[in-house]
Amino acid sequence: MPSKGVRVSRQQPQPPKVRRRPLQSRAQATSQALQDAFVRLVIEQGYERTTVREVAAVAGVGLGTFYEYFGNMDTLAAMCIHRQVQALHAQGLQTLQDSAGMPLATRVDRLLDTLVDGIAREAPMWAALFMLERKVSAPEPFRRHYQAYVQLWGTALQDCDPPLPAPVQPLARLLHTLTYGWVSQSLLALGPQQTLQQLRAPLGWAIHALLREAQAA
Repeated sequence: MPSKGVRVSRQQPQPPKVRRRPLQSRAQATSQALQDAFVRLVIEQGYERTTVREVAAVAGVGLGTFYEYFGNMDTLAAMCIHRQVQALHAQGLQTLQDSAGMPLATRVDRLLDTLVDGIAREAPMWAALFMLERKVSAPEPFRRHYQAYVQLWGTALQDCDPPLPAPVQPLARLLHTLTYGWVSQSLLALGPQQTLQQLRAPLGWAIHALLREAQAA
């Protein structure tokens, strides 16, 4: 069995720069209302057709309030992406904590379930955000998100019994790339109507085949 002393990294994806940090509850509610309005409108009509005026109106605030928090639509889009990526990452961390000491295959399955289910349950939102990510994400925030998720997989692979003969970090990068690539491209190419089973089953086959190869190396 894996060691009980599994260390779970708490490295979190870092947020993009915004004009005002919503520290008080009312400010946080305003910022969240703008983000919720933005996501709703982007799902309904696309990013290119969504305006600042519409976002502010749906959020129930004035244009000045929008610009008090976000300098432009790209900044708001980047924040929405960050918040969802951060929330899913936190769910992954919790799954790893809950599965500490379990066999490798179980830990990997539970992490995979968490990540894929978290996206499948809100597939229209994630499909829109995956498309936006290609337009508004700067290289450095993308790298931070990437590293945080690679670390999730690295933690899932640690302290196996017997230990993995293959290096953990390259395998962790491969598992994240496979998961992110399969899910994001499925939603972008085939549409958000993809079911959890359609996303999860082939991904599970591929990942467990890679783990068998790594364990036999």
